[in-house]
Amino acid sequence: PKLTGESKIYPNLKYDWWTYVPAQYDGSTPMAVMIWQDGEGHTRRDGASRTLNVIDNLTHDKKIPVMISIFINPGTVNGQRWRSIQYDSVNDTYARYLRDEILPEVAKKYKIRAAAYSYAIAGNSSGGICAFNAAWFMNDQFSRVLSRVGSFTSIQWKPGVLDGGNVYPNMVRKQPKRNIRIYMTDGNEDLENSHGSWPLQNIQLANSLKMREYDFHFFFGNSQHNGSQGNADLPATMVWLWRDYDPAITEQVY
Repeated sequence: PKLTGESKIYPNLKYDWWTYVPAQYDGSTPMAVMIWQDGEGHTRRDGASRTLNVIDNLTHDKKIPVMISIFINPGTVNGQRWRSIQYDSVNDTYARYLRDEILPEVAKKYKIRAAAYSYAIAGNSSGGICAFNAAWFMNDQFSRVLSRVGSFTSIQWKPGVLDGGNVYPNMVRKQPKRNIRIYMTDGNEDLENSHGSWPLQNIQLANSLKMREYDFHFFFGNSQHNGSQGNADLPATMVWLWRDYDPAITEQVY
């Protein structure tokens, strides 16, 4: 069922969200957590992503841990969609929104794990940089990132006021290393506009992650700015992101 909420961290922001718990949840063992941005599209079993089907199959095959999936739509303020403000702003606001408003609601109903080791976050396009933002600013909460055609460009960049995703290649090189694992996809037919070049920015970020010896995987093909490549790769992506997961431990240096 669809849930609704109103944020205090984003004043007057109203949002829709969903949760999905696999049949393997026994009601007593805490689950891992994975949060999906632009969540509604992932809730449709006959949709393009088939995310729930992939989760079910991989859980059954014990290739990913038993996890609760949280699907969140961008919110609206006075009827105006705040997707870019929430997703593209390079700060800790969205991470705090998840930690302080969304996850406590989930914990009221389900037993979930407490350590970043058991938390993943995913998104496409602006949702991709949103996932990276959350882990970058709050890697004590989120340690596994899936970014597909991520918008590491200047969409919300306001020089001297607010950073945009265009700063990440240099931030990764110069700021302290975060304990995060990242799976990225993009393609040479992705967007090029006034905000920047999606292919070039993803390549730059991947090069920076490589230089700093992050645990990352970058798939670069010929895809456009859509979900086709990410949807095709989703089973392998999920296995890679959750590989070696051990419910008996609470931390790992990636």
